[in-house]
Amino acid sequence: MSTNSHTWNRHRFKANADDPRPVKFPPPGPYWISGEGEGYSIVVAYLPLGESVTDWWPEARDIDSEIREEITFTERFPCPDWWKP
Repeated sequence: MSTNSHTWNRHRFKANADDPRPVKFPPPGPYWISGEGEGYSIVVAYLPLGESVTDWWPEARDIDSEIREEITFTERFPCPDWWKP
């Protein structure tokens, strides 16, 4: 399943280990907690081009971003129940 109503940035970053959720909910695109390290969680989040990761996750660091024309859901990154494209 995919959606292409926006041009998206797919971000991967380190966030708060204790609570890696965004500070505002719902964010404008899906996100997943994909792992954890010592003192941090790894988050993968899609945001529309022009949206800042730090508006949603102020503590985000080590941000890697990639422009995508669509969101592609996979077995590892399924469409969240709360987010409907």
